[in-house]
Amino acid sequence: MNTNRITVRYAKALYSFAENEKKAEAVRNDMQLTAELINIAEFRNMLKNPVIFPSKKIAVFNKLLEGKVSNLTLTFFKLLANNKREAYLDAISRNYIDFYRKQNNIKSAKLTTVFTADEKLKKEIITILAKQFKADIELVGETDKNITGGFVLTVDGKQYDASISSKLKELKKEMLNT
Repeated sequence: MNTNRITVRYAKALYSFAENEKKAEAVRNDMQLTAELINIAEFRNMLKNPVIFPSKKIAVFNKLLEGKVSNLTLTFFKLLANNKREAYLDAISRNYIDFYRKQNNIKSAKLTTVFTADEKLKKEIITILAKQFKADIELVGETDKNITGGFVLTVDGKQYDASISSKLKELKKEMLNT
């Protein structure tokens, strides 16, 4: 079976169940926490290691996240481990978050600037984007010294590049072509 199909099916099933239990938002928060945990190499390697028994993986997962995530998420991980699907947790988490966003009309946005954007600026950008896209906006700020100035705004995979570095590259290209 295709890996993508597996992860989508598990994520859809989890979303459907969480929605019925009125815990979709809590599980979304759990999936974000889980995605952060998977970024730790030792944890990711433990999930993918076929030699480690599912019961040990469940015990580690419970020890790390008990009291921090809902019981539904703990039960879901137990189901994954018992079905030998725990290695797919990263993709399942991402797919769940995507389903949640689609169902709740939430767009993700990333603002990249040279400096750390303050809350006032972020709120203004969220307000503008919310009107433009007629959706709730989740904005993440990022700093990148390589853009020299200006900003790069990415919303649902579409990018608006108003950075000075890209303007300089365009200018250089035009000058070389003349």
